[in-house]
Amino acid sequence: MAPLVLLQSSDWHVGSPLTGRGLGLGEELRALRRREVDEAPERLVRAARETAPDAVLLPGDLWDAGSVPPALFRKLVEAFEALAPVPVFIAPGNHDFAGPGGFYDGAFLDALGLPGWPANVRVFRSPGWETAAVPGRDDVTVTGRAFLSPLVEAGRPLSPPPARPPAPFALLMLHGSLESYRGPDVPSGEKKTAPFSREELLSAGFDWAALGHHHRMEVVARQDGSPAGAYSGSPTGRGLDETGPRHFLKVTLEEGSPARVETLSADCRKVLDLELDAAGRDGEGLRDAALALLLEAGATPGDLVRLTVVGRPAAATRASQALGDLKGLVAHLALRDRTLGDAEARQDRGTAEGRFALELESRLAATEDPRVRRVLELASVLGREALLGRVPAPPAEEDL
Repeated sequence: MAPLVLLQSSDWHVGSPLTGRGLGLGEELRALRRREVDEAPERLVRAARETAPDAVLLPGDLWDAGSVPPALFRKLVEAFEALAPVPVFIAPGNHDFAGPGGFYDGAFLDALGLPGWPANVRVFRSPGWETAAVPGRDDVTVTGRAFLSPLVEAGRPLSPPPARPPAPFALLMLHGSLESYRGPDVPSGEKKTAPFSREELLSAGFDWAALGHHHRMEVVARQDGSPAGAYSGSPTGRGLDETGPRHFLKVTLEEGSPARVETLSADCRKVLDLELDAAGRDGEGLRDAALALLLEAGATPGDLVRLTVVGRPAAATRASQALGDLKGLVAHLALRDRTLGDAEARQDRGTAEGRFALELESRLAATEDPRVRRVLELASVLGREALLGRVPAPPAEEDL
């Protein structure tokens, strides 16, 4: 049998509003980033030209909500048409669910005068498992299912698992929560949707599992360490839960050999969330340490960075003043000053700064509420500036 080459992606979230997310983007840069999120389908087409796949696997959340503008849906259709004759398989997730009245509904498309799905696209439309053949490869099958609403699914989709077809290459597409996943977007408690375990996935016996829902790339390995499936992660970093490089996956299956997984760059910039320990540094020392941290993190001029400064710098050192000129090194730098004041001043009840600092420290020690703690931390920074005779700079907008 000829090797089977797959191109995998998911969780595009086309049409995302990009509000909040802790980066404090200006409106101009936010609008640019929205366009970059919406261009994921075009970047996938370029990746397909590079990899020449036998099939494209998209396990869900292609758009962010059913209210995505029709113009963006047209762009999706155009991208899939450009992939022809390569077959494209879609397993709708909880954001791009396949219920009536959405973009997977032919009657809905007709009512809006929108184009139908191209002939090379196969959408799984049932919440139960279905199996489809891969055109041009009679040795390959794809088994998948669909979400029909945005509601959290508590049921376990792999208990019991779908029957594995007898094809030499049997592929599984699943949108859901891997219970051992520990990425920054990991759901908790009742927010886990369509949960499954690594053991359930492996016992299903498929040759490859294309997984969607989690936004960080993660490979699920067999007992011998060989790849059994993977999340490609979201192709465009939208916030602090989608940091670092973003990928499309090229997966090669060959009889008698373990799956080979290769990453293809899927984004034109990175989101980075960095922390710098002030550790007694003065302004020049802080700047040098921040430059080294950016270099170590692989920051480039196009990246979006949040830099949080913690610890206790040298006396009278203000992080925002020392690091302000670094903002020109990247496309966006959000500075968060969480440093502590001078140790001796903070312990001296004979000074206003000391009494103020000790009062806030006692309040911090008395609460575990993260929102209250953040307000107290901001009060500490701004109050110290005022007590030192400086005009407090308002903090950057952030998520609490």
